[in-house]
Amino acid sequence: EDSVRVVATGGNTLVVGNAELRGPSPVFPGRLRLAGFVDAGTVWERGGGPGSGPALRFTPGVGLRFVTPLGPARMDVAYNPYNLPAGRLYAIQSSGDLVLLSEDYRRTRKSGRGVVFQFGVGQAF
Repeated sequence: EDSVRVVATGGNTLVVGNAELRGPSPVFPGRLRLAGFVDAGTVWERGGGPGSGPALRFTPGVGLRFVTPLGPARMDVAYNPYNLPAGRLYAIQSSGDLVLLSEDYRRTRKSGRGVVFQFGVGQAF
């Protein structure tokens, strides 16, 4: 299983939403702000019929916003409660051909789920 690589396959339709609430920090309120946010979204293949798209998923988080001489910087911690969906599992033969091993492979490890840390420069959106 360590040699299994997860690759997103996506779709042709995307829905994304973000909401963030910012407020001054009790420490250095002129340079530091606190933030709470929720990101929501889904992606699916259009044309699969009613209800064929995946459900909207929500990921909550908290963060710090810093004012720096180079512009705003942010540090976020978010929680992704979702497991990766099942999908096709292929093996690559030495000839380079792909061989389908399973139509409904589900990773047993907690991949794609848990606490996520991110640092960025500039406004989030």
